Amino acid sequence: MDRAPLTASEAEELTKWLAADRRRRGAFIRARALWMRSESARALGPQYEPENFQLAAAAPIERRRPMMKWSGALAASLVVVVMLVATLQMPTAYATAKGEMRTVPLGDGTTVTLNTDTHIKVYGDDGQRRIRVLRGEVLIEGSGAASPTLVEVDGKQLEGAAATFVVRKLNDQPAQILVQEGRVVLAEEKQATMPLSANTGASLLEGKEQGWQLRALSYGQLSRELAWREGKIALQGETLAEAVSLYARYSDTPIVIADPELAKAPVTGLFAVNNALGFSRAVANVFDADVRQEGERIVIAARH
Repeated sequence: MDRAPLTASEAEELTKWLAADRRRRGAFIRARALWMRSESARALGPQYEPENFQLAAAAPIERRRPMMKWSGALAASLVVVVMLVATLQMPTAYATAKGEMRTVPLGDGTTVTLNTDTHIKVYGDDGQRRIRVLRGEVLIEGSGAASPTLVEVDGKQLEGAAATFVVRKLNDQPAQILVQEGRVVLAEEKQATMPLSANTGASLLEGKEQGWQLRALSYGQLSRELAWREGKIALQGETLAEAVSLYARYSDTPIVIADPELAKAPVTGLFAVNNALGFSRAVANVFDADVRQEGERIVIAARH
C-alpha cells in the first residue's frame, strides 16, 4: 500500500487480516502514521542537516509556536490516516447455525433472510451495497430499495433492481438464483447481460462457457422452493433419499434409510424442518415401515 495501489487479492487479504483481531486496526493506523512521517522526512532530501534549521532563542510565547504548528500537522496527518482506514471495504458478516433462520434489515429498503447454515458478507462500495454469498441460502428483498443490490456468488455477479430473489450456494451443488419479484440481471464475461424476470430460476453450469441455465418456475414450484421461510420443507415427488438429504441441512440428527428400495420411494407433503422424527414417523406410516432411534440417529426400515 505504501508503494502502489493494492490488487484485489491484496485488498481482500488486508481486510481479512484486519477483521481477525480488532487490535490490528489500531496497529495499522499507527503504522500508517509512521510511514507518512517518514515520507515527509525523505522529502527534505539527503543533504538535510537539522542544525542548519535551528531557530534562534525567542520569548517563551514565540517558542511555543513551532511546537503548536508541528502538533497541528501531526493531528492533521492522524486525521487523514483515520479517514483513509475508514474508507477500507470492511464487510459486515452475517451467519446462521444449522437449524437457525435470521432476518436482517440492511437499510434503504433492503432485507435479507438467511436460511439454515448460511454465511454472507455485506460490503458498502461507494454507497452501493454488495452482498457476497459464501455458503447456504439467502432471500434478498429489495422492492423498496432506492438503488440496485449487487450480489456475488461463486465468482459470478448479479444485480437486483427492486427485486425479491433467492441465492443458493450449497455444498456439491451449482449456485442457483430464484426470482420471485422484480428483475435480476446476471453479468456475463463473454456475453451480454442476462435479465431474469419474476418466476424464473437460473443454475450455474460448472465448466461451461454459457454460464447459466435458465428455467421457468410455476407459482406452485416457487412456493415450494420458498417454504423454508415458514419453517417447512415442501416435497412434490422427491425420493425419500432426497428428502433425507434436505433434512440434513437443518438437523445434526441423521436419518438413515436401511432399505435401498425404500430410499427410491417418492414423497409428497409439507413437513416441519425442526422435526426430523415427526417426518420419519409420517413417512414410515405411509410406506408401512418401521422407525427406531439408535443413539443419535433415526433409522427407517421396511417391514419384512
